[in-house]
Amino acid sequence: MLGILSLLTLAVLIGSSLSATVGADCRFKINGDLHKVNQPLYSWPNKYEFLIPGDDGFVEVPYGYAIQLFCPGSFVAPFEHLTSMKAYCLGAQNFRVEHENFMMFNLTHLQCSSWPYYTARRTGSTCNGGTTLVEVGFEVDGCFLHMMDVCHDEVDEVTRYVHHKLSPYSSEYQRSVDRPRFIEGDFYQGKNVDQIYTQVQQQSKFEEILGDISVTYFDLPKNVYLARGHMSAKVDHIYGNQQRATFFFINAAPQWQTFNAGNWERVEDGVRKWVSSNGMYVDCYTGVWGVSSLPNSEGVYQELYLTFDESGKGLIPVPKLYFRVVIEPSTKKGIVLIGVNNPHISVEKILEEYVLCEDVSDKITWINWTKDDLLLGYSYACEVEEFRKVVTHLPTFDVSGGLLY
Repeated sequence: MLGILSLLTLAVLIGSSLSATVGADCRFKINGDLHKVNQPLYSWPNKYEFLIPGDDGFVEVPYGYAIQLFCPGSFVAPFEHLTSMKAYCLGAQNFRVEHENFMMFNLTHLQCSSWPYYTARRTGSTCNGGTTLVEVGFEVDGCFLHMMDVCHDEVDEVTRYVHHKLSPYSSEYQRSVDRPRFIEGDFYQGKNVDQIYTQVQQQSKFEEILGDISVTYFDLPKNVYLARGHMSAKVDHIYGNQQRATFFFINAAPQWQTFNAGNWERVEDGVRKWVSSNGMYVDCYTGVWGVSSLPNSEGVYQELYLTFDESGKGLIPVPKLYFRVVIEPSTKKGIVLIGVNNPHISVEKILEEYVLCEDVSDKITWINWTKDDLLLGYSYACEVEEFRKVVTHLPTFDVSGGLLY
């Protein structure tokens, strides 16, 4: 039982709000009520799963119930000696912390000394078209807060697909969270991949592959260069600490920036909004297929890579296509949204080499894309079963029928 001094401490900390919140549940909004820096990881005790908000973006904790907070490293004072703690709801955003004096704090006062460190670790399993199945998340108290799975090929240094989930609350993601630099993790055999992606290195490598004509394929003022293109998008994840964990190079591939900020961004945004407005829970498999090619100075098409090994084998390929498979498990319906990652080729060549299945995109009205714009990324959609016949490195899906139209 709390002593008199502790009770007085509580009264001082929360003042007149005590009487107004006793017995009330706690509510906090992901986008608005949480720190945008050094944010703890929030979970239910002993569950090791992220707290999930309702469709309105608010997390609700019943009065007297506890949540678990993790700060790999440490919390700020007065809890700098702790890496995890339980906090019990006392109404509104006030929580009683299980500590020496059982003090009460507003949730925003419970902050980490630095951003929680995220990790990408091999599961020991393989995956179709890859060599290694990787899980991305946070290691806490000997357990793992899971975010997404990555099918990565360590031989060709390309990720085939990334699997994550979207839910009705996905559009309530935390805004304006700083973007960290991409990191290699324990992959890419010690290469400085960040350096490989620089515009200077891109142009140098293209010159090796294509000759003098390569300079015509870049226009930096117009954003015609290769970006680090996310597969599982930053804002597909609601918490700031989750968003930062998407910045692994195994969650990216070379993507022309006009496409990255063009039709592909509209696909990502359109899927989130559609899922949210329809109250759906879906699986997303976002990945790449093929290797893009461009004509060299002699007019001969050459495949494009960002680097080569000592034997001349191409690594970190520039993909032909980006795709997102969206599946609603309860109905077993799905759709594939596809974008051409090459702004320098003709519609005729796209139809010949880049369209893998019957285009059903005319049935989709909820994406604000310009499907035939080559610079923004020629885009189309297919039934999952037809797409899977060509892109065989995807898992075998139990899907029947079209989703999202």
